[in-house]
Amino acid sequence: MNLSRGLLLAVLSWCLFSGASYWMRDKPRLDAEAEFLRVRLPLLVQLAYSGGDGYLAANTNVFRSIMVGVNVTEPETYRVQAQLQVDAAHFNPWHEDNYYLSAAILPWNGRVEEAQLILHRAAQSRQWDMWPAFYYAFNAMYFERDMARAGQWAEIAATRHPRNAPALRAMAAAWYERGDDPRVAMQILEDMYAGSQDKSFRDLLAARYRRLQGLLALREAAIAYRALHGSSAQQLEQLVGHAGLKELPADPLGLGYVLDADGDVQLADHVTRTKRQ
Repeated sequence: MNLSRGLLLAVLSWCLFSGASYWMRDKPRLDAEAEFLRVRLPLLVQLAYSGGDGYLAANTNVFRSIMVGVNVTEPETYRVQAQLQVDAAHFNPWHEDNYYLSAAILPWNGRVEEAQLILHRAAQSRQWDMWPAFYYAFNAMYFERDMARAGQWAEIAATRHPRNAPALRAMAAAWYERGDDPRVAMQILEDMYAGSQDKSFRDLLAARYRRLQGLLALREAAIAYRALHGSSAQQLEQLVGHAGLKELPADPLGLGYVLDADGDVQLADHVTRTKRQ
């Protein structure tokens, strides 16, 4: 009797499934790729679905994020993906695929804050791995324009990879140099100079320090010029004779200085130098 009931239920279930499939056959379908990420469950629910295994919950979120098509440009998908990856970092901050995917996708699609949170957690937990610290530093420089923090984390990355340490420290010095306050950058470069035993690196730091001294002198002259004339200088040469500036400072790196659109003095980079020539 029980066997007959079981068989009857199986047949009925199969009939319902077949009927539903036939009825849905000609119905319009959503674009699966465009609609792929719409749901992010609360953390406790994610954990419950994973049987209490946080590592499994992290893997599930990362897998869902990896499945997003590369040609998706719809912002909502990246918003949900960013949330899923932040959740994955909560469950497992060591997750290598999570921080790699975060660095490669999220900041370039408007989710800088989430990417930095994921990378920061990975950099703090994976203290043997230079890459999350480096990606965090790069994002701080490129997307957030926070040169001091970028330099700090580039230095941290350098301590984790001795072979690449000279290049990373040189990068840190360059980012410090581009900070908005020359005095702060100069102090950092002084500290780096005092802590380094590498002659070539110390020579580079000294050159960058002198370059910042020139920038500081020019900015003080620009302030004095503006106070005297009521407007900003149009050319660097106009600053000579103001705030004790006797001549335009020479840049030991050979790149020079420029006036931006607001009349403020900035360090010239290779791109600016090329455009002006």
